[in-house]
Amino acid sequence: MSTPPTPSPPWWRDRRLLLLVAVTIGLRLLMAAIWPMEKCLRDECMYMFTAERMANGQGMTASNGWIWAPFHVFLMAVMHKLTGYAGLLKIPQILFCGVAVVTIFRLGQRVTGERAALMGAWFYALHPTLAFFGERWWSETIYATLLLMALLQLHRARDGIPRRAALTGGLVGLCVLLRGVATYMLPIFALGMLWGRFRRKQAWIQVLAMVAVTVLVVTPYSIYASSKFNTFIISDRTMGQMMWLGNNDFEPITFDYGNGKLTDRAYKSHTGGGREHCAPKSRPVKRDRCETEAGKQWIRDNPREFLRRVPLRLAQLFNPNSFLTRHLRSGSWKGLPQGVDNAICVLVVIFSFVNVLGAALGAWTSKRSVYLLVVGLTTAYHLAAVASLAGLSRYRVPLDTLWIVFVGAFLAAPLSSLRQAMRPWWRPLGVLITLALLLALMLWFLPAGFPRWRVDFPLWAGWLS
Repeated sequence: MSTPPTPSPPWWRDRRLLLLVAVTIGLRLLMAAIWPMEKCLRDECMYMFTAERMANGQGMTASNGWIWAPFHVFLMAVMHKLTGYAGLLKIPQILFCGVAVVTIFRLGQRVTGERAALMGAWFYALHPTLAFFGERWWSETIYATLLLMALLQLHRARDGIPRRAALTGGLVGLCVLLRGVATYMLPIFALGMLWGRFRRKQAWIQVLAMVAVTVLVVTPYSIYASSKFNTFIISDRTMGQMMWLGNNDFEPITFDYGNGKLTDRAYKSHTGGGREHCAPKSRPVKRDRCETEAGKQWIRDNPREFLRRVPLRLAQLFNPNSFLTRHLRSGSWKGLPQGVDNAICVLVVIFSFVNVLGAALGAWTSKRSVYLLVVGLTTAYHLAAVASLAGLSRYRVPLDTLWIVFVGAFLAAPLSSLRQAMRPWWRPLGVLITLALLLALMLWFLPAGFPRWRVDFPLWAGWLS
């Protein structure tokens, strides 16, 4: 058993962390106060409507044909019950961002060192896109924070604290109830618990405890939902809808500014050339089942087209212009001069490139760790899901948050990181291939966030898109 690290003082006794928490929460509260943006958008609206029905005693219901994972909706329903407005969830969610920044720092201390941990935490605190998501109603902020907390508890369990394994399982269970994509992540955390400890009885006991608690957290809702909808449900039933969006005769659809369909008219025009839904949205289980099969059949009938779309979906995921860009370009933040709009959009892009490319460099040059293993596999799993179904910059938010620990390693010592990337011989090759692929994906839709570029550089923009 490895020697447990020296316990750190509580965050409220560390002036550095107190300042970090204050800036993280203060920036998000300031944004929410100046630009409250009380109007919901797409998935946000479905979360709200479902939460209101839940608060009114109808339990979990489908929304527009989707059966969402319940936890985010449940939290909104609690806020609706307490205050009469589900959208006030953004206030505790903003406070929860303070938990995220402290967790990033604690993980960084273990994985990359003190200075790198502080750099990563500040990067999270000031990240414009992550700040924006912190005061909106999508589930990414809470999901990312729970993943961070699960990773920290995984490390503490490996230090030899048995109850931390159970806590890790509980947090993974909440992730599953928050977003369906987390349903199959438990084996990744189990491997992280066992890594380097396969012959230790305690490690296997910890894995069993973690799995048992995850199952205990998820099972009550699974039984309830399966009974209510008369089909087996772990957390959500959205695969069919995603199949319809991503594996259809129309090009994969996304909802980012400049390369997505942002109005109902544009959406209907784009999807009009595809296959019709095989069941009405009033029958969500039947629709999910038949659309899943229809999507699989489309892939079997169009294997080359399916493979052609993989880099497109990944480019949609790695679009450096975020939903914050979309809000600015659509005029949702009223009162800002055009120059300030443009400056924030440029800042969004800069943070995106540093987040993705800096994390790649930091990961390649950091020491081998359980964090690298689990985050690497989690990233691969999420990328595979996106490549198979649909891409959207919003789906990168949880990954951006997990990668920030490695961003801190790069920002703390950029020259040292570059020198380490030059040896041994295989590392520079891996770094160059990784950065080249990521750069190509990020440049694909870079001009989309800047309308003037699309006019002044039509050949470049056309080639990239």
